[in-house]
Amino acid sequence: MQGKVGLRQADAGDLEVLAHIVTETFAFYGEPPPCSRDALIARLERHLNRDPGFEALIAEVDDEVVGYAIYAPVFWTSDCELSLFLKELYVRPQARGRRVGRTLMKRMAELAVERGWTKLVWTVDAPNRPARRFYNRLPGTRQLDKLVYLQAGDALYRFARDG
Repeated sequence: MQGKVGLRQADAGDLEVLAHIVTETFAFYGEPPPCSRDALIARLERHLNRDPGFEALIAEVDDEVVGYAIYAPVFWTSDCELSLFLKELYVRPQARGRRVGRTLMKRMAELAVERGWTKLVWTVDAPNRPARRFYNRLPGTRQLDKLVYLQAGDALYRFARDG
């Protein structure tokens, strides 16, 4: 893997490769995928490049997929403007340390600026020290003092139904 990092916008022709690398991301976090491969492809297809939905960038070196980023706009109330919310950034182990992540993050910043969005926002799991070190080295990055909450599955349905 010697070549330059190339980025391209994911489209419908990338659903299988996205499903594969998203599944690889779940494995990295020690989690099973949320559904079967076919169901995952269907979910990605239902939301990729849709409104509402998400967009994705695929990173390649020498025609090999080495990483991706999934992102979407989010309304940020601190300035009442749209921001780019980076949901997932993943670089395959063999490509780490080769500027793939930095190239993806730089493109995220460029997209935000091109679209007139005022911020680039993302989360990182607290135990993921390598990711935290990586993000802390990006220029101008600051960590917010916020906790992320999640309600999903049965708990979400119960709360919606019963309050």
